[in-house]
Amino acid sequence: MTVDTTLPHLHAIALPTPFPVGPVTVYVADAPGEPLTLIDTGPRTPETRAALEGGLAALGHSLASLERLVVTHAHVDHFGLAADLVDASGARLWTHPWNTAALGDFEADRERRTAYFAALLRQAGVPAEILAGVGQATRGIRRFARPVAVDVTLDEGDGLRLAGRAWRVLHTPGHAAGLICLHEPGGRLLLSSDHLLADISSNPVMEPPPPGQRERPRSLALYQASLQRVAALDLERALPSHGPVVHDVAGLVEQRLAFHRRRVARVLDALRGGAGTTWEVTHALFPDRSPLDTFLAVSEVIGHLDLLEMEGEIAGQEVDSVIRWRVV
Repeated sequence: MTVDTTLPHLHAIALPTPFPVGPVTVYVADAPGEPLTLIDTGPRTPETRAALEGGLAALGHSLASLERLVVTHAHVDHFGLAADLVDASGARLWTHPWNTAALGDFEADRERRTAYFAALLRQAGVPAEILAGVGQATRGIRRFARPVAVDVTLDEGDGLRLAGRAWRVLHTPGHAAGLICLHEPGGRLLLSSDHLLADISSNPVMEPPPPGQRERPRSLALYQASLQRVAALDLERALPSHGPVVHDVAGLVEQRLAFHRRRVARVLDALRGGAGTTWEVTHALFPDRSPLDTFLAVSEVIGHLDLLEMEGEIAGQEVDSVIRWRVV
């Protein structure tokens, strides 16, 4: 699928990935007098690199000519190739501060996350044999990236020039704690990364507490707040990382919020129907899953349980290292 950016110096390149989500769209900004910039990189696979080389060549560029990489968040389909591209070009990497550890200390960060996820899934009541498969699937992600140093951090409200335009950084946590969108007010344009996708409801993935903090982010609550913030902007289009251009941002946000309202109701129905643990709720909502899908399904259910707990509709109590939920 081709994404038309409508800007003369902003180009979309679709790159293959080995993941169920399909291709990832990265963006090249090549206005004269500005650093040749690539926004996101795709995962570290030979096929992805070859497609990126071909896309750049069609625009008259090469890997070696890249000067700046902007990584929107620390998922491997968005930064996996970054270290290879830095090696090939000497480009400087820009991203949100929360992504620094995940990119720069990738192996250790993956180990930390894998251990944290295992503990959280045990607390959710996931059976040991399924837990082993989930752990293997999450560890397998490591082959699609390698460590890369962050040169410049981009935080809420920061500005940068891309494609001959002035853009503003929006920190929109939810799908990932360090996810950023780029807003160009003059053209009413948003580079929305995975925050807003036309055909997919972005999964607010559970994450460990950020360095120096003790509480994990409440990913779904953060995601909904970020959605509402984007909906309030005066936007004509959102250019996503997967799928087609979004033309009705406010309408799509309302669809996403309505989807989660329905999902919260289903979670509550499962609890009233006898489900007591996070795993039992997950099994009621998502009976057939691959190991990686199991992680995403439990992650999503945890997000909806978070919302219900924050609203005072349910309460949890740890019994034999497993949290059991009850409707208040």
